[in-house]
Amino acid sequence: MSELKRSDVGAATVQLWQEGGTGAFLRELIDDASLFPPAMLPMADAVAQHMEHRRGQYSWALGRFVCPASRLGELLSTMPRGGPPWRLSVILDLSARGPWTASLAEAMAGVLRFRETGRGVIESLEARLPAGVGAGEFARALVESGGEVAPGAHPFVEVPFAEGWESNIPRALEEIAGLGGAVAGAKVRCGGSRPQDFPSVEQLARFIACCARLGVPFKATAGLHHPLPHSDPALDIRQHGFLNVIGGGLLAASGRVDESELLALLDDDAPDSFHLGRDGFSWRGHRLTPEEIERGRRLVTCFGSCSFLEPMEGLAALLGAS
Repeated sequence: MSELKRSDVGAATVQLWQEGGTGAFLRELIDDASLFPPAMLPMADAVAQHMEHRRGQYSWALGRFVCPASRLGELLSTMPRGGPPWRLSVILDLSARGPWTASLAEAMAGVLRFRETGRGVIESLEARLPAGVGAGEFARALVESGGEVAPGAHPFVEVPFAEGWESNIPRALEEIAGLGGAVAGAKVRCGGSRPQDFPSVEQLARFIACCARLGVPFKATAGLHHPLPHSDPALDIRQHGFLNVIGGGLLAASGRVDESELLALLDDDAPDSFHLGRDGFSWRGHRLTPEEIERGRRLVTCFGSCSFLEPMEGLAALLGAS
């Protein structure tokens, strides 16, 4: 596929991307996690950059601004006044000291204080599963406390790939699904600052396949800076591609691929294996219509990235001018 520089992306091309299958795939797909590694922007810089993204040509692909609960006060003092409320995803950064229930209550109190200002709409709440706590118990606590302080916010439980993940991941997702009605979702970490932060394709395939089978909505975070798998010589690892993770999730949600096929899809770095256009998305002949993508996005919700433009510009280069 032809290379496409950012300056070559014209208004007509961007308008086309908002239609049909491309629009359904990309709309509100990328949460702005610029406060987090490796970017780790200061709050003032992150806020200013997010404002630029909201005004930019890719604003329709922008999701929520991701902020730790412990920094909501700092965000409040930095946000510009006026304009529509910000859409937020709040990370409940629980302390490892003391009972997790007390730490959760403290984080939720901060969420409530922020929400009462009316300057932001909290659309999701994210928290890592504490060690030794059942996923169902923790998800239920997020649903109940979140419903009180941030009505309408969707909770996501990050389930780590610990020892025994082959059985622990399905068990945790079954517990989350047991709450019924897709009231809680799961979060998968796809990378980080260390090689061990990157899950294998086997781990990702198991997670995605289980979410699809159980109807558990999921979001991804970290490491998805490129559309397709990409070698990182600094960490000596292979980064996952967001086209693979999101596209694989959509195909699994529609029943087009099983776990064994997900393994091949997640590992595929050949541009010609993939198609994304107004007519839909496909991988090696497994096709989704725009309407099927729309339905699948209820399950495959979004991914967080410390850079918003890098994934979009990478996809522009992959798709080429049309």
